Amino acid sequence: MEFLQRGVSTTRSFSNAEFLQRGGPHRGVSPTRSFSNTVLLQCGVSPMRSFSNAESLQRGVSPTRIFSNAKFLQHGVSPARSFSNTEFLQHGVSPTRSFSSAEFVQRGVSSTRSFSNAEFLQHGGSPTRSSSGTEFLQHGVSPSRSSSSAEFLQRGVSSKRSSSNAEFLQHGLSPAKSFSSTDFLLRGVSPARSFSSTEFLLHGVSPARSFPSTEFLKRGVSPARIFSNTEFLQHGVAPARSFFSTEFLQRGVSATRSFSNAEFLPCGVSPMRSFFNAEFLQR
Repeated sequence: MEFLQRGVSTTRSFSNAEFLQRGGPHRGVSPTRSFSNTVLLQCGVSPMRSFSNAESLQRGVSPTRIFSNAKFLQHGVSPARSFSNTEFLQHGVSPTRSFSSAEFVQRGVSSTRSFSNAEFLQHGGSPTRSSSGTEFLQHGVSPSRSSSSAEFLQRGVSSKRSSSNAEFLQHGLSPAKSFSSTDFLLRGVSPARSFSSTEFLLHGVSPARSFPSTEFLKRGVSPARIFSNTEFLQHGVAPARSFFSTEFLQRGVSATRSFSNAEFLPCGVSPMRSFFNAEFLQR
């Protein structure tokens, strides 16, 4: 029996019943009975019963029972039980149990146990234990332990320990310790220590220390110190100090100091001082 394509609420049990693909299975259906070999809706279903070999929906399912060899949805599932050889969803799963040789979801997993040779998710995992030979997720992991030769995630990691030869993530790291010859992330890092010959991130870094021969980020940096021969970012920088032979950003710079032979940006600059041999912007 083919139910309506929109807004169907099943309240009975059917054998080999394929629920609607639109409106029913995809939107707003809440099954309240058990079915044999039933393919539940792919979107927005909240199963409240146990099924054998039942493939739960791919989005927004909150399983509350134990299933054998059940492939949970890939999006938004919050498992509350332990499963054997269960592949959790790739998005938004929060495991609350320990599993052996369990591959956690790639996004949004918050592990609360220690695992041997467990590959944490690549996105959004927050490990709270130390593991030997563990590759932390590449995105959004916040390690809280020190590991030897541990490659931290490339995005959104907040390191709280000092590691030898540790390559911090390339995006969104906030280092809290001093490291020698450490390459900070390329985006969104706020250094809190002084480093020698340190290349700050290319995007969104706000330096709080003075460095020799330091190349500031190309976007969104607000320098707070005086540097010699410093190339400011090319986009959206507001200089707050006086520099000699300094090339200001090309877009959206508001100069507040006097400079000699200073070429203002060709777009959108509002000069507020008098300059010698200064070519003002054309637009």
